[in-house]
Amino acid sequence: MMKKIKLVLLLLVFTFSNLVLSAQEIEVTGKVVAFSSIPVVNATVNIYGSEVSVLTNKEGIFTCMCKDKDKLIITADGFNKLTIKVKKKRTKQVIAKLRLIKSSEASKMAIEKGHILDIVKFEKLVNERSGIKDYSRYTSVLELIRNEFPSLQIVNGEVIIRGPSSLNGNNGARFEVDGVMTSQSNVEALSTSNIKSIRIIKGSDAAIYGVQGGTGVISIKTKKVSN
Repeated sequence: MMKKIKLVLLLLVFTFSNLVLSAQEIEVTGKVVAFSSIPVVNATVNIYGSEVSVLTNKEGIFTCMCKDKDKLIITADGFNKLTIKVKKKRTKQVIAKLRLIKSSEASKMAIEKGHILDIVKFEKLVNERSGIKDYSRYTSVLELIRNEFPSLQIVNGEVIIRGPSSLNGNNGARFEVDGVMTSQSNVEALSTSNIKSIRIIKGSDAAIYGVQGGTGVISIKTKKVSN
């Protein structure tokens, strides 16, 4: 009989101890980032089911007191909401990686709301993930073409896509910027940092340009500049 009483008492003590431990608050430190490395500033970290919330600092770091198995809801303009379950064994640092929402305005929203301080690096990564190349390392459009399309030739300042001359004896490619045919001089005046994409159109694909497409077309799209 005494053994049973002792066993019951031990079970009660064990259960009570677990309840006390689970009720104890633990300090959770975390860092909220975008693209695994860029701090997200002033992101809201809320403990689910409570009115307790904190903001991340300039390094994207936050600290809060919560209980084991609490849920942290992390939000920031332009990003998807992220939920992290707190575990007692993981209290040193939580790394919260936010992802941009599926919108062309997501990165702009995040920047305008002050969540991103390293804007240059952030925009570069946004462009890389969206398939947009960064051409700003080139000093001119001709240098860009020479390096990105080594099969093309630049002869006497003209870009040569295909060998045979057109009817007027001009081998130089034609240029299109944002859907409008333009001169090479206008293209050379473009800032390489404002070029979103560039592609070579030749052969039957260039037939839509009529006679102007006889020597091939270099089609350029520029980045939209917001006011």
